[in-house]
Amino acid sequence: MAAPSRPIRFSLQAKVMAAVLTLLIVLPAITLWVVNRSITRQTRDDAGLALSTARAVFLQSLGNRAGSLVSRYRNIVGDVRFLKMIKLNDAGTTQQYLQDMLDEFADDTELMVFVTPEGKLLVSADGSHVSGARRATVVSLEDFVRDSAGATRLALGGEIGSGSLVLGDQALNVVAIPVVVTERGLAGVLVVGVRLGETALQQLKPPQTEVLLMSNGAAVASTLRGPTTKAAAQGWVTAAAASGAEAQEAVINDEHFLALTANYGRTVASPGFHFVLLSSLEQRLDALETTWARVLGLSIAGIAASALVVWFFIRRVTRPLRDLRDSAEAVGRGDFSRRVDRFSNDEFGELAVTFNQMTTNLQNSRIELERAMQTVKATQEQLIQSEKLSAVGQFVAGVAHELNNPLTAVIGFSELLQTAQTDDKTKGHLERIAKSAHRCHKIVHSLLSFARQEAPERKPVDLTTVLEEVLEIMAYDLRTSNVTVVREFAPDLPKIMADPHQLQQVFVNILGNARQAIEPFQREGRIVIRTFCTDGWVAIEFQDNGPGIKPQHLARIFDPFFTTKPAGKGTGLGLSLSYGLIQEHGGKISAQSEPGHGATFRIELPVAVNTALSALRRSGTPFPFTAAGAPTGKTVLVIDDEQWILDLAGELLRTEGHAVETASSGQQALELMSQQKFDVLVSDWKMPGLNGIRLHEHLLATHPESAKRMLFMTGDVVSDTFQAFLAEHHLSCLSKPFAISEFRAAVTRMVNTRR
Repeated sequence: MAAPSRPIRFSLQAKVMAAVLTLLIVLPAITLWVVNRSITRQTRDDAGLALSTARAVFLQSLGNRAGSLVSRYRNIVGDVRFLKMIKLNDAGTTQQYLQDMLDEFADDTELMVFVTPEGKLLVSADGSHVSGARRATVVSLEDFVRDSAGATRLALGGEIGSGSLVLGDQALNVVAIPVVVTERGLAGVLVVGVRLGETALQQLKPPQTEVLLMSNGAAVASTLRGPTTKAAAQGWVTAAAASGAEAQEAVINDEHFLALTANYGRTVASPGFHFVLLSSLEQRLDALETTWARVLGLSIAGIAASALVVWFFIRRVTRPLRDLRDSAEAVGRGDFSRRVDRFSNDEFGELAVTFNQMTTNLQNSRIELERAMQTVKATQEQLIQSEKLSAVGQFVAGVAHELNNPLTAVIGFSELLQTAQTDDKTKGHLERIAKSAHRCHKIVHSLLSFARQEAPERKPVDLTTVLEEVLEIMAYDLRTSNVTVVREFAPDLPKIMADPHQLQQVFVNILGNARQAIEPFQREGRIVIRTFCTDGWVAIEFQDNGPGIKPQHLARIFDPFFTTKPAGKGTGLGLSLSYGLIQEHGGKISAQSEPGHGATFRIELPVAVNTALSALRRSGTPFPFTAAGAPTGKTVLVIDDEQWILDLAGELLRTEGHAVETASSGQQALELMSQQKFDVLVSDWKMPGLNGIRLHEHLLATHPESAKRMLFMTGDVVSDTFQAFLAEHHLSCLSKPFAISEFRAAVTRMVNTRR
């Protein structure tokens, strides 16, 4: 059986060396490639810019040549001898005179033509008879007259005509000068064709450029040397014209050029010609190749030197790393006594010292970790307890809401019985029932307000009212713990801008902590709650006669999760949250204590400025009114899913002289309304099936007037959605439980509003 193959193993030295060599080769190669492309592009851009400048210079030179020719032949036409000859009006004499002038300018003038004012050719002279190697082909007179017709027309109109054209294999400058005789006026036009040959191009071309004149894809004249070169350039120009590019690179006889094509003299009166400017790139490319070779050689030498240095450095580095690896493996097996020698005074030596310190600290870290795990478990238990308290709070809020409906019946029927003819003893019992029910109502209202989760809302708050609600909630706990609360509330305390629910949370935390501290320390506990106003601030002090707070704990009582209570008795978050809530209100909270003499918590909140009127405007509570003089004999429909609420409302309204109908659901109410018209509709908000809001929406669509006569009842703290609904439709709501006087007054108000 063949032995299993072992994977190829590379040492750290080999891996690092391979990675470094790769970087040393790849990065310079990329850099050289980028630099070469950048320099090459810049070189071509500079050559293109220089060629564009040369084109402008060449066009200017052609224009100067045309202007010089115009000046030359305008002087000839103005010569006295020429004018005398024209006056003779003899074709033969004119022919001979033109031929003589052609001989005089035999270097470049190709032919002369004299045209009559009627545009007819009178005489002509060409250079075909001139001796010497001036040109190989004679220009066709007919073609010249045809192609120069535009310039001739300008001259016949009194202007000097100038242009350029190509005839056969010759490029010509054309000048048409009007001949004016004093006695006769316009006597004719002298049209001259001047050859633009290779000699003229050599004089006109910009430095370090070559010129190629083209016509119909064929080279007419060129400053390039040799017929082969001219033919190669002609082939490239044909391909460049087909591609439509302005500037292109061309290779002509193994020489690199940058070529730029352009037109000259192409106007309505002149066909002009096409030319190509060529700029050699050989010198620039040779310089680039030389620079590239030098940089490449330096790069290779640098890579080799760097590789040697890196190899030496890696060998030095890996030796202490191997020692450190062996020691780490020993520590991993639990041998914390293993130490590494400090083999140098650099970072590796510091690493050895750090490793030794690490082995020393590992045992301590293990102990600290065990302690941290215990803390995490304790914190988790505290969070679980906090979640339990939150769930209990939600349950209490639901139970409190359900208590509102029976409390309404208890309060209502007890007050109703008090109005009946009973003896004093019975009336006293009924009064106690009513007072107890009202107390339950206050407790339920406080529980609902405290347990309900709401978004923070700043509004004018009466601090005394908030404190009373908190004391109502905690009355049982304080009483059963034998803790007496002493109220020292300042009269006419100004209001503050605050969230009452958040303030309730703060006060409950402080009072709860004080009660828990007093209970095991004092048989008779005492908490003094003191309020007063000073320098624009409202201050609240909670002073207890408990054991106080130790000095080492006093500075940390507002830290999150700090608690001195046993596990499961507190989360350490109450005072921390209270501190944050007071800070959000722009206030201050502090604590003073002396061990054995209780503690005093002081809260300061800024006074709200001019809040009374704005609070009244924001309140949705209607102004107080009385039921005195209320009209009777109205029809009222009461809608509620609780039978005793229906019985109570019916009893109260019938004693006022109203006709009352009751419905236990919204659907039943609609059936009654289809049979009878009611002056007032009293409906619960939350009902199974068709609730109060949906009933109102249905009435808005079918009986708008009935929808305006609705009075709502609710046993819940009015939500923002329902409050917005009431404000939108301008409706009133009566909170359960309510007193008889409140119910009668609300119905009376609806009747008066309807009337």
